[in-house]
Amino acid sequence: MAGITNPPFRQLCRELGAIFAVTELVSCHAVVYLDKKAGNRKRKHGSKTLALMDKFPGESPFVVQLYGREPEVMAQAAVIVEAQGADIIDLNFGCPARKVVKNGLGCGAALMRDPQTLGEIAAQVVGAVNVPVTAKTRLGYSADDRNGVQIAKILEDSGVSLVTIHARTKDQGHSGPVDLALLREIVDAVNIPVVGNGGIKGPADATEMIAKSGCARVAVGQGAKGNPWIFRELAGGEGAPGLAGRVETCRRHLELYIKWSGEQRAVLEMRKHACWYLRGFNGAAAFRKRLGEAVNADAFSNLLDQLPV
Repeated sequence: MAGITNPPFRQLCRELGAIFAVTELVSCHAVVYLDKKAGNRKRKHGSKTLALMDKFPGESPFVVQLYGREPEVMAQAAVIVEAQGADIIDLNFGCPARKVVKNGLGCGAALMRDPQTLGEIAAQVVGAVNVPVTAKTRLGYSADDRNGVQIAKILEDSGVSLVTIHARTKDQGHSGPVDLALLREIVDAVNIPVVGNGGIKGPADATEMIAKSGCARVAVGQGAKGNPWIFRELAGGEGAPGLAGRVETCRRHLELYIKWSGEQRAVLEMRKHACWYLRGFNGAAAFRKRLGEAVNADAFSNLLDQLPV
C-alpha cells in the first residue's frame, strides 16, 4: 500500500505474525533510470524512490513489488532488483489507483484489459531472474469485464509461482462485497497457489474466504491499517489491545520510523498511523485536533502521554 508498507510498518507486521510483507509499488522505469547513473540516485526524487526498496534490519524474505506495462523494462527492473537483494519479485496487476491505471490505459489493474501484454510482462520477468516471481491481480476490471480466470491461467502459463487475487473488481476499489464464488473458480482453474485478498478484517473473514474459495492463504491490506495485530490474531493469538497497548505500539512505530527516515519525516507521516491506532477510543478526537502540535518526537510523545490510558 502506497505510503504505508514502508520498512517500519513491515517490521511491525512481521513482529506481530505476518509471514512476509511486500514493499510499496515501485515503478520499473524509476528502477532502470536510477541504475543508469549514480547521479540519478542522489537527486531528491531518486532518493525517495530508492527508499521504497529499503529493507528493515534482517528482513527475509524481502519482497519487492514492481509495476509497469513495458515487458522489456519490467524485466530489466527485475534483474536490477534481484541484484539488490530481492528474494521474491511481485508483479502488480491489481492496483486501482487513478494515477497507476491512467483511465484504463496504464498499469496495475488496467493491464487486465490487455491480457497479452500482461502475459508478456510476466513471462519476460520470470525468464530474466532466478528468484520466484509472484503476481497480484483482481477478479476483473469492472462488473462487465471479469476475466480473472483467464488472467490467472495466463500468469500460471507464464511461470509465475503464486498469484494473489483481490476478490473485487478494479471499479470496486477497496470497498463493497467480495465475490468468493468467482475466487473459487480461479482457484480451481490453476495449479499454482492462490492467495485470497479483500475484506479481511479478522479471523472470521479469513476463515470464510478460505472455506468458500479454497484459497491457500489470505493476504491482508487495508485491514492492517491501525491494526498490525491482525496477523497475530489470524494465527490464533490475541487481537488488538486496549488503548494503552495501542499507544505503546504507536510509540514503537514512531521509533522505527525515526531510525529509518529521520525525525522530521517520521513525525509527519506517523500522524495518519496514530489516528488509525486510536480510532474509536476516548480522547482520539482531541488528539487528532492537536496533531499539528506534533512537530518533533518529544511533542508527539507528549500528546500520547495525555491520552486517558
